[in-house]
Amino acid sequence: MAAEPLRVVAKGSLGACWYGQYHYVEPWAGCSHGCQYCYARLRTPVIDKLRELDTVYENPRPLLPAAELPGRIAAEVRTQGARIVKLCRYTDIMTPAFVQSGLTYEILSALAKSPVQRIIVTTKGLPDGRLLALMREYKAKFSYNAAVRPAADFALEPHLAPLEDRLAAAAVLRRAGVQTTIHLDPLVAGIDDEAVKLRPFLYDLRRRGLLRVMFSYLLLCDPILERLRDKLPPRLLDRIVAAYDLTRLDRYLPRDEQTAYYSTRPELKRASVNRVAGALRELGFEFALCSLKSTPGPERGQYRDAKPCDGTFYA
Repeated sequence: MAAEPLRVVAKGSLGACWYGQYHYVEPWAGCSHGCQYCYARLRTPVIDKLRELDTVYENPRPLLPAAELPGRIAAEVRTQGARIVKLCRYTDIMTPAFVQSGLTYEILSALAKSPVQRIIVTTKGLPDGRLLALMREYKAKFSYNAAVRPAADFALEPHLAPLEDRLAAAAVLRRAGVQTTIHLDPLVAGIDDEAVKLRPFLYDLRRRGLLRVMFSYLLLCDPILERLRDKLPPRLLDRIVAAYDLTRLDRYLPRDEQTAYYSTRPELKRASVNRVAGALRELGFEFALCSLKSTPGPERGQYRDAKPCDGTFYA
């Protein structure tokens, strides 16, 4: 089935978590974070839109002129009757250039003033003071999800703001009453879950009062593997790849041929899930295993003790 073109507001994917009961807001194409495992740069709607906008993935461009974009998004969510919006599927609303220009603020402000009931922000970026103030003002509407990795000492994400700053921003929002979740994403089994890295990280989260955690695992496909081979030291790449079954591709969304990935070897993933969930439980966290799957399916059956998310944990 041909992929739908990139739109500023689109109905959530049936087959993903929460079964489509939300709308995506996609203000621009591309992302400047430089995550080496990024799947979005491979998706046809993104590639087509980047070509149309005459740019590259690392140089994101708004889908519409910046002056028109917030108003169009506000109009679209009204027209489509959006109750819950997620930012974003293929990019990051906290893209530094648009935080600095104020476009991120204008978009989130327009959404906050709209009839939308819930605005789910998942980001690897860093909100500035205006954005923090806006989310505090509309704290009943926002859900803030900071995507981080415990083992931030090797370069899978070369262009992110310092982890300390991103966690500090999350803590500010948590103290202000915004529902705030730390999304450990993507974990690499056997690396990010090592006690010597995971335990100090979790103690730091607890010290900051960040006691809601989701976690999910790195997915690989051949183009991502090619990029990792080009970007990572061979010994590190070997450690990552050793955790995967490269003989089997699983499609994660039934209607999307571009969601086929190699998964972590089942026995290694189970051991990793048990380590992470066990540490979170022991330290008093509320937590869920992120499970963006096509049906309630195998992950929710296999990892019940890890409380697989049905899409509502972070909302």
